[in-house]
Amino acid sequence: MAKKNDGLKEMLDKIWPKTKKELEKGIVEAKKMLGKGEKYLKQVSERGVIKTKKLSLGLKKEKLYYDLGKALAKTQASEWPANRKISSLLGQIKNLDQQIRKIK
Repeated sequence: MAKKNDGLKEMLDKIWPKTKKELEKGIVEAKKMLGKGEKYLKQVSERGVIKTKKLSLGLKKEKLYYDLGKALAKTQASEWPANRKISSLLGQIKNLDQQIRKIK
């Protein structure tokens, strides 16, 4: 039995250095792949945040258009230029439009 264990130990002593090198290479490659995956996830996340922000601003702009339509319907056409609410809504729409363009 001692000879079987000695033979096994000798075989492991011969194989282990090569195996160790291969394991170390595998670990290095795994780290590289994880790094690439992390970068990709960050990019996808950033794009998602940008799209969400853009969508949110677009929805706010649509709401302002709706409010502007209601204000225009309630006000006589001759009073539109002097109406503060209409001017305010137009200013907000222009501001949101500029913000949306900056995101692109």
